[in-house]
Amino acid sequence: MFSHTDVVRKLKMKNTKDWKIDTSFIADHKISGCTDDYFSETIDGKYGIYIYNIDEWRMMSYAGLIAIYSDKENSKPLINSSINWVWYDNEKTFDYAQLSDCFIFRKPAFNENSTRPDFPFILIKPTEKIFGFIEWDATSIYYGFTELQKDKLTVKEVHPKDLENLNIPKRTNEIIELKTIDWFEIKHFDKALDIYHSETKKPFSFM
Repeated sequence: MFSHTDVVRKLKMKNTKDWKIDTSFIADHKISGCTDDYFSETIDGKYGIYIYNIDEWRMMSYAGLIAIYSDKENSKPLINSSINWVWYDNEKTFDYAQLSDCFIFRKPAFNENSTRPDFPFILIKPTEKIFGFIEWDATSIYYGFTELQKDKLTVKEVHPKDLENLNIPKRTNEIIELKTIDWFEIKHFDKALDIYHSETKKPFSFM
């Protein structure tokens, strides 16, 4: 039988293709003997996503830090944080809405003093350098998104069998309008959890 560490080691792949990734420029990057970093390129080749310091934060659940690149020749990431952990899934860590220029990750966000759901989606628009949230509970790990048109998404099931076993109301096919989301400047990205749980949010102004 595989141990948890063996499974993680087997699932993670480091493949930076022709991107010049220099981990010395990544915030708080650590070399682990248990897990490898993970790299993915968007289908349009516009961005490179580097997920690192991947760790098991609870039984068979993994999270890592992210660095987003927009230039294959520039070894410094466009967006990076040593604080903001995102859910890692070897099958579907994030969605990329190409027309909307938007990444969608899942964000562990439990806070016993907050009334907000504990596993929202965190959205990042790298070019505009803004981020926002879609409030969601722990079932977010079973869902993903399909882009219908610019700034319009629909919810899809990533793990339908697991959702069936839960026997709870589904959010499948729900429409998400990105223009209705509160957006925040990426300079506040390290404070994403505080912003998410804040009672009074001050969104980024497009004006």
